[in-house]
Amino acid sequence: RIGHVDEDTVTIVCAILRRVLAKFPAQAMWHLAWLRHSVHKDRQKKGEDIFQGAKKSLHRNKEIKLHDLLDASKGLFKFLIDLAKYQPKQADSSTMNVVQWKGSVDLKEFLPPVQAALAVSRNAVGKAGSSEAFPKCVPRMRAFSTQVQMMSSKARPKKLTAFAVPEGHSTTETTSRSHSRAIKGDIGEMHFLLKREARGDLRKDARVQDLNNVINRLLSSSSNGENIGKRQHRRLQLRTFSVICLSEDCGILEWVPNTDSLRNLVGNSYHPYASHHSIRRRGKRMTDFADAKLRVGFMQCQDQYIKHGNLTKAAKIFDEVFLKEYPPLLYWWFLHQYQDPHQWFEARTKFALSSAAWSAVGHVIGLGDRHSENILVDTSNGDCVHVDFDCIFDKGLYLPRPEVVPFRLTPNMLDAFGPTGADGAFKGGLNAAMTTLRDNRDILLSVLEPFLKDPVIDWKRQRTQQRGTKSSEVTRESIEAKRSINVIDQRLRGMYNLRNPNYRKIRRIDRHSMNEDDEMARLLPLSVEGQVHKMITEASSHENLVQLYVGWMPWL
Repeated sequence: RIGHVDEDTVTIVCAILRRVLAKFPAQAMWHLAWLRHSVHKDRQKKGEDIFQGAKKSLHRNKEIKLHDLLDASKGLFKFLIDLAKYQPKQADSSTMNVVQWKGSVDLKEFLPPVQAALAVSRNAVGKAGSSEAFPKCVPRMRAFSTQVQMMSSKARPKKLTAFAVPEGHSTTETTSRSHSRAIKGDIGEMHFLLKREARGDLRKDARVQDLNNVINRLLSSSSNGENIGKRQHRRLQLRTFSVICLSEDCGILEWVPNTDSLRNLVGNSYHPYASHHSIRRRGKRMTDFADAKLRVGFMQCQDQYIKHGNLTKAAKIFDEVFLKEYPPLLYWWFLHQYQDPHQWFEARTKFALSSAAWSAVGHVIGLGDRHSENILVDTSNGDCVHVDFDCIFDKGLYLPRPEVVPFRLTPNMLDAFGPTGADGAFKGGLNAAMTTLRDNRDILLSVLEPFLKDPVIDWKRQRTQQRGTKSSEVTRESIEAKRSINVIDQRLRGMYNLRNPNYRKIRRIDRHSMNEDDEMARLLPLSVEGQVHKMITEASSHENLVQLYVGWMPWL
């Protein structure tokens, strides 16, 4: 909003941000970091003015320690941005050594950029002037490790380690070795992911995390007294984490510990009773994307529909060649990981319920790109964690291979839910989550409304080379934004309005066509149970799965 066309609005917004930064400098500095280092000179100038104004206020109130903290923050943020952008000369290197950060204040004076330290306490929500707005005691960062791990993904993000010490701890050892290893007095390590987005925008991920935190509060407390105990028993929560934007294209993300991707878990699974030489014994074969036979086989199967228009045949071949040849194995991973019966049952239940909560929210906001590496599982308790929120508001429907399912519900996930599949804890959790979201429709829409004028969201459905006048582009994007909000409103009223673009582009020859009854069914609001049944049916439909991009690995 600091780029608003109205000068009075800009003045008021900047004044509010200065007051917030002066009141809570240790927390607010992280959220306002990207303004100070924006690639746009106007935003950068306003961000610098906000920090300078807050520093003057702190100096006037004789809070010199906090004044110096704000002053030193610029150097810390620049260090992190430069590290995120750095590309080593050896492209295949897995680690790199960096120079330790040195500032005018010690690193332990800064709050760590983790959700537990920066999020407002639930007890303080809605209470003006609360003295306990943030946690009082938070572990601090003594020093960053000089050894940084390079991740293997295309963007090559860096895993940064910080040695943790208790608040108020004084370090006596200051040798160079103390920056590369733990020393006496350390209480553990904190891990962060430094990331540079070449095309995406991490501010979008930060906005979605804010929305998820609102939804968590709605899930934990309901206006319907009869359902409070039931919801708490189901323990429906979205596992969130801190996303701090340091500039438009760089950010630092809180590392979620003890997690592994769905793809890796399936790859590490094995069936102990299958033959030793059977391809059905281990999951490694079905997760090997380098296997040309696997990729080509799926695309040939898909071509039965894409090129020949026979979706029924494509789904049948998909079932026979993939699902029967590569049966699900995730059930066995849970059995081997949690050998205590109580832990196994709790982990499996938690996986089903957390998957249900994410599925409900993902469908409502149109969250796409749910491939097997964007869904993580906490290996310590079975909790499901979603990452990468760039593809929202049904953007996935306009990919070259449209993502035509409301959420990921593939055979291995169903296998992990147990003998009842989607009809057990998952369906119960999905019913409870959708009930909460629909009951709080007005609250969710009011939270989503700022997205309408948010320059972060790319409302253009397709990235084309067509260019028009600036006014026509603004009008087109405004219309698209309102349309997306209307789609969300319809879903919160019980309509299943996920339209498959393939049905319009590809002519089917297997005696099936979209008729008026199908179109009318999309316009009629369903009960919560009816909506959930429709969502599960569409998400697990083999006819939908066979249409997805091969890298999504629909057979997992």
